[in-house]
Amino acid sequence: MPDRTASLVVLSLGSNLGARERAVLAAARAVAAIRGIAAPRLSSLYETDPVGRGYSRAFVNAAMIVEARRDPRSLLRACLAIEEAAGRRPGGGDRPLDIDIVLFGDLRLDGPSLVLPHPRMRERLFVLGPLAELAPGLSLPPDGLAAAEAADRLRDGPEVRRISSRAVIRAGDLRTVRD
Repeated sequence: MPDRTASLVVLSLGSNLGARERAVLAAARAVAAIRGIAAPRLSSLYETDPVGRGYSRAFVNAAMIVEARRDPRSLLRACLAIEEAAGRRPGGGDRPLDIDIVLFGDLRLDGPSLVLPHPRMRERLFVLGPLAELAPGLSLPPDGLAAAEAADRLRDGPEVRRISSRAVIRAGDLRTVRD
């Protein structure tokens, strides 16, 4: 792999089937173990009301920030493999695991399988709330609004409840430190 400058990448992790918390934490560990990924940080875990139809249960969500020395499509393929290993099948509705690439540095991409920045991130408190915890001042496209301010603008939407304190990744080990 050629030497690449690291890009700051924001991921959204979620699960609404099975052991939801365990699935999100396992996904974070798997993402942290991807070749070319460094400096992983994970938000607290949040329980969130589903957005849209076809869901039978609330989600557990978290935001993850990593430094990536790989291209976005290869990261997407790695995330899809993690989802598949967790039992995710194509289609909508309930899912044991969902990993979305929300931001990939300042890259703009409009492809059939990957759009960056994520086109609906500014509409989703389950993305912005956890992200604001990790990086409240992170500048979001298209106007540079800070993540915390963007999250505050969505406070009247579906409820997002913190269910654990910050999860910590150290030397490849991810654990949740409870309040």
